Amino acid sequence: MHVLIPFDVSPVSERAVTTALDVLSGHDDIHITAIHVSDRESTSAEVAASSIESMASDRGISVDADVRIVEAGTDSKPTIRNVIAETIEERDIDLVVIGHEEKSLFEQLFRSDTSERALEIYEIPVLIVP
Repeated sequence: MHVLIPFDVSPVSERAVTTALDVLSGHDDIHITAIHVSDRESTSAEVAASSIESMASDRGISVDADVRIVEAGTDSKPTIRNVIAETIEERDIDLVVIGHEEKSLFEQLFRSDTSERALEIYEIPVLIVP
């Protein structure tokens, strides 16, 4: 099984990564791709990617953690969603694990949520971690 974990440098993302690693450790033939997509370089993202690989290694899971820099305008969410969709196709992903954080009423009305959009966009199972 090939699992994709999109991550950013946030507690929500960290919970998604930790949950996926805990749930999947001990299963045979598990491979995880963790990606951080940004429109600028980030040292903290590189550190997070290294940390994900280390945590997975401790659990006996193979992980490729990548930080991808993409050109995006003022609204990078569609670009990030496109990169995730391309990764799903390119790497034959079987499951996407993504973190979700409860939003305020204002945020619910005016901002699209990546985890909710993932359910609409991807034609594979999506595990949303609160």
